[in-house]
Amino acid sequence: MQSDLQGMIDQLKSMLDRFEEPTTAAAPHLSAEDRATTRSLLREAKALLDESLGRLNEFSSALLEVLNEPAFGIYNPPTREKLLEGIAAVEAGLRQHRRKQTTSTTPFGVQQKPSYVAQERIAELQNIPAPLWDTKRLLRMVQELNSAHANDLHMATAMLLRAICDHVPPIFDKKNFAEVANNIAGRSISGNLKHLDSSLRNIADTHLHAQIRQREVLPTASQVDFRQDLDVLLQEVVRSLRT
Repeated sequence: MQSDLQGMIDQLKSMLDRFEEPTTAAAPHLSAEDRATTRSLLREAKALLDESLGRLNEFSSALLEVLNEPAFGIYNPPTREKLLEGIAAVEAGLRQHRRKQTTSTTPFGVQQKPSYVAQERIAELQNIPAPLWDTKRLLRMVQELNSAHANDLHMATAMLLRAICDHVPPIFDKKNFAEVANNIAGRSISGNLKHLDSSLRNIADTHLHAQIRQREVLPTASQVDFRQDLDVLLQEVVRSLRT
């Protein structure tokens, strides 16, 4: 994989010398063939980084942002600046892959903790073509949620869960999450979302607003386990963004 990624980096860098000078006032640009090759190389690099580092890693996310820029569209060829951003993301991902290879892996027989949000659900959010709403912040909160869960940061988990719930109502054309939970189609789905709106909100409020006390008890993983309810919410987010 390292040699494949390095080869892609070398090919992408070679494209920097292939920008054609315009005959008009437009900026230098790549030919249609070189533009297609560049997009293909960036997509291949993203697939390799996904395989090595997981679908929602910072480097693949950066590549996806570059690929989704208008500067990589049909009518707006990529600029040198955008190509350099893509190259930098692949190089950084390669360095992280190498670091991962040199660190110890999980000991045999030790079960790895599953992600709070399934990678399949994250991939669905990432791959929605031209959504009406910008999902960058939502994806980042989901990424941070998985990181908090992996590191047993239970208060941060509760806070991020509430932040996600407060973030998505406009996708459903609602003003707040209570309206989403009360008006969404399907009794079962509504039940899941109402659980988030009631139980989760109370728990998150406790950790967000509680003042210091003489005696404290910290939350456990069970207290902030709303994975099923959150997955139903994200499922509906994906469905709404695809329509």
